[in-house]
Amino acid sequence: MNDERLSRRRLLKLAAGSMFALAVAPVLIGCTDDDDDDPPAASGNGESSTGGGTTAAATATRTATATATDAAAATATPTATAAAAAPAPASGGRVRVANGGSATATFNPFNASGSADYAGFYHVFDSLARLGGSEVLLGVAESIESNVDGTVWTIVLHDATFHDGRPLTSADVAYTLRTYTDPEVAPVISGGFSMVDAANISTPDARTVVVPLTIPRGDFLDAELAISSFVLPEGSIGGPGAIGTGAFKLEAYEASSSIRMVRNADYWNTPPLLDELEIVVVNDPTARLNALKGGEVEFARGITPAAARAEDGNDDIVLHRGGAANSQAMGFAANITIPPFDNPDAVRALKLAVDRQSLVDTVLLGFGEVGNDLVGKALPGYADAIPQTERDVRQARALFERAGVTELTMLTGETTAGTVAAAELLVQQLAEAGVSLTLDELPADQYYADFARLFSTPLQSCWWVNRPADVHLSSFTGSSAGFNLTGLRGTEYDALLASARVSVNRDERLAIVQQLQQYAFDHDGMVIWGYREDLNAS
Repeated sequence: MNDERLSRRRLLKLAAGSMFALAVAPVLIGCTDDDDDDPPAASGNGESSTGGGTTAAATATRTATATATDAAAATATPTATAAAAAPAPASGGRVRVANGGSATATFNPFNASGSADYAGFYHVFDSLARLGGSEVLLGVAESIESNVDGTVWTIVLHDATFHDGRPLTSADVAYTLRTYTDPEVAPVISGGFSMVDAANISTPDARTVVVPLTIPRGDFLDAELAISSFVLPEGSIGGPGAIGTGAFKLEAYEASSSIRMVRNADYWNTPPLLDELEIVVVNDPTARLNALKGGEVEFARGITPAAARAEDGNDDIVLHRGGAANSQAMGFAANITIPPFDNPDAVRALKLAVDRQSLVDTVLLGFGEVGNDLVGKALPGYADAIPQTERDVRQARALFERAGVTELTMLTGETTAGTVAAAELLVQQLAEAGVSLTLDELPADQYYADFARLFSTPLQSCWWVNRPADVHLSSFTGSSAGFNLTGLRGTEYDALLASARVSVNRDERLAIVQQLQQYAFDHDGMVIWGYREDLNAS
């Protein structure tokens, strides 16, 4: 090992697991997982938010407290004596991570595009809360509690400091939440925060924020704050000179090229072990792996199943597999508000024409599982009792004919490994059902540059980070969702979704979510053909 690079052994201890779903994430910070052998998203890192109302908040508070005090707790238990006596891990070094990015990236958490920026966000900014697998983990929030009916949420902050030395205050969080509600500044995220009564957010003291909602939301912590709540200083929208309270300081930012961060020695939680972390934008997954093999980076996020299979047996490459719980739900999104998929026959025909097993075998090469058009497989609350959709080419052909569908165009791009290969295989599968499919392929760094185009496209490739079904449906479906690719909404569905959201009892909410999943399965245009487990390499 030289002064700037980590040994492979130490890197694996820092980077093990698959929290790289949206980012390199807090794994490399070195303060979120007390077990080097388990993926952070799978091992849990404390207790989950499994109750309702204040119970959920209290549980999440305990989770955060345990996370922040792992070392202290270890010294208090007899079984940890040997661990406590062991030498502390050496600090220092640099890790470079190859990651996909966007041509329109600006390092603005309120209007972000591209996973490279998100990777940077998780290190430069703290979130109030985030999802860790199926659990809600608190970040810079010491506690997040609701009143009895979920109409008022109280956030108490840790004692933290911004990178320029200013203390984090409740005014900063109030500003951040108000900005999340502004569709001019946060055009996509604002839909999820539309129930926040921004004008009446109050700050009774420097560490407390009281957030009133216009409607009850028992899932406000799980479905909104845990999805997006990066905290910025009052008046900031990020950018190349952004500051936060995170474990790393932004040192240099080159859009579509590199995000270089350095250790924040004054981090309010456990400071990171690394001196420097750099996200290197490499949009081609093969090039990411080649950069790793050539010593240009130490970690490659999002390698292809084909590459993973090809490197099997290469002792110089370590593959990190996430399993279904730590995966990406791979799909095709048919917009049911736009012809021809406003015709249920066309939607049903598409679902019956897709050979899910063939896609998993051919595109994922064994690094995944068959999907059933719903997000959340292997996570709590998933509707696994719904029968698996099986391919029926004859019925698909008949339904396409009845709907008058003979030609389709699908928007696609390699926004994650395997999307284009899946689209190419779909061309063959639809041909067997009598439909000619033309692919409109965009460069990966331009795919998310025009949201209006995505929302007006009848058929497109898509993928989702695998989240619990209640969180996914609340965030990405319904009339208020800011990123609803299929247009799943309507009086009946919105009412069902609202009843799930207002319930402060998690068990009651999950029972309603079973109904939501059945409705989505029956009516939505989302085809989740498989789950590609997170594949990263070091």
